[in-house]
Amino acid sequence: MIVYACLSRLADGIPLSATTDFASDADVRVREGKRCVKLLSKQLSELGKRVCLQAEEITIHCVVDDCTAYMVVCEPNYPHILAFSFLDELMKEFNVLYTSSVVKSVRRPYAFIEFDTFLQKTRQKYSSTRALASRLNLAEMTTDLNLHPPSYMKMHQLEPPPSSAPSPPCTTSPHIPKSLGLSNGTIANGVINKDISMVGVALKLKPVPWYGWLGIVFAVVCVLLDIYRGAVAINMSSLEELDGPSPWHGIFFLTEMLLQILQVHMLRKYNKFRKLGTLGCTIFVVILNGFLLDRYKELEEK
Repeated sequence: MIVYACLSRLADGIPLSATTDFASDADVRVREGKRCVKLLSKQLSELGKRVCLQAEEITIHCVVDDCTAYMVVCEPNYPHILAFSFLDELMKEFNVLYTSSVVKSVRRPYAFIEFDTFLQKTRQKYSSTRALASRLNLAEMTTDLNLHPPSYMKMHQLEPPPSSAPSPPCTTSPHIPKSLGLSNGTIANGVINKDISMVGVALKLKPVPWYGWLGIVFAVVCVLLDIYRGAVAINMSSLEELDGPSPWHGIFFLTEMLLQILQVHMLRKYNKFRKLGTLGCTIFVVILNGFLLDRYKELEEK
C-alpha cells in the first residue's frame, strides 16, 4: 500500500504539497518516509528522471519534470509499475492546475496544500493493487519503464557516513609537548592534525640499508680519530706559547666528533627536524675541516 506522498520543488527541495493524514503520522514508516524524502529532495537535481530508493521497511519512488519532483512512499512489496503509474497521474493533474512559472514563484512551504484533495483521492484509488491492476491499462507504462528504467539507490548512498563530516582542526595547546613527533600527529602551518588511529603506536623508521650501515661504520671511525686528535691537540697546546698549536684545534676536533655522533643518532631515530639537522651538521663539519686544513698548512709553512 501507499504510505505517504508529497511534491517538492526540484531546484531547492521546498515542499509544495503532501498527504495530510494525521492519524498515520504515528506510524514508524511514515516518519521514516518523511525523513528519507527530505534527504532525497536535496539530491534530486543530480539524479535521473525516475528514482527508486530502497530501504528496510519502505520503498520510495520518485519522478521529476522540469521544476517539480513527485515522490511516493510505499511498502517494499508494492508493485513498482503501480507506484510510477500513481506518480504519473499526479504529474499530469498538477501540470494542468499549475504552470512552471507559478511553481518557481513559490516562497513558502506547502503553498499548494489544496492539491492534497487529489492526492488522497488517488491514494485511495491505488490502495487495492489487485482490483486496480485489472482496471488500469498498464501497457504504456510498462513500455515506458522498459525504455527509461529508474535509477535504484540504497539508504547508505543517500545518507553521508558519519566520518565524512569535517572535524574542526586541533590547535596547539599548552599541554601538548613540543617534541610532538610522527607517532602523535603531524604539524603543518601551526595546526596539529591528530591521527586517532596512530595514538599509542610507536612508529619506526625503515630498516637502515647496507650503505647506511657503511656510513655509520665510517662515522664511528671518524669519531674515534677526532677524539684522539682532539685530545692530542689540547695536550700539546699552550695559551702562553703564541707560536705553538692553539687549543682551538682540539676543540674543533671534539666539536666535529659531536656533530658526527648527532648525525648517526638522527639516522637511527626519527625526528621531525632530521633533514634540517643533518644538513646543518654536514655544513659545520665541512667548515671545521676547512679551518683545520688551513691552520695545518700555516704550521707546515712555518
